[in-house]
Amino acid sequence: MSDKSLEELLIDEIKIVFKFLLKMGVSIEDAEDIAQETLYKALKYIDSIDSDRVRAWLFKVAINDYYTIYGRKKRRQEIDIDNLDVIGMFTKSAEDIFLTNEKGREIKSTLAMLQPEYRDLLVLKYTMNFSYRDIADVYGYSEDKVKVYLYRARNRFKQLWEARWLNERQEGK
Repeated sequence: MSDKSLEELLIDEIKIVFKFLLKMGVSIEDAEDIAQETLYKALKYIDSIDSDRVRAWLFKVAINDYYTIYGRKKRRQEIDIDNLDVIGMFTKSAEDIFLTNEKGREIKSTLAMLQPEYRDLLVLKYTMNFSYRDIADVYGYSEDKVKVYLYRARNRFKQLWEARWLNERQEGK
């Protein structure tokens, strides 16, 4: 472990988990509940958590809680595109703002069509800037498996995006 105390490490890591949950479209209240429950479980099972894998352990618990909560509510949450950094937000005119918002809605809609694991992997990699190793730790996969799944996720996103574009062009004729 680093020079940080266990308490400081857990607080820093739970903030990252909380940020991830928000980027996944979890409401602030639910994200707070999940983060609090995850922190409680971490403290409860602290002796069994490998100190080098604290982040991965926290993410696994939080992701499982997320799916439990949203599965129970029987509703699908969409990713909050306002928090995604996939679109440059350096706009200069009202037209640019409109086009950026429109593109954001299209990306949001396309991401929502992906299976949850692919969507989660894309958000971890491209929004949270997790390394392949970090993602592998979270899911318990090898780095090669993460690379393959991310490749598939990107390709599926691209297919959905292109299909949407073709449909819009055909409807516009």
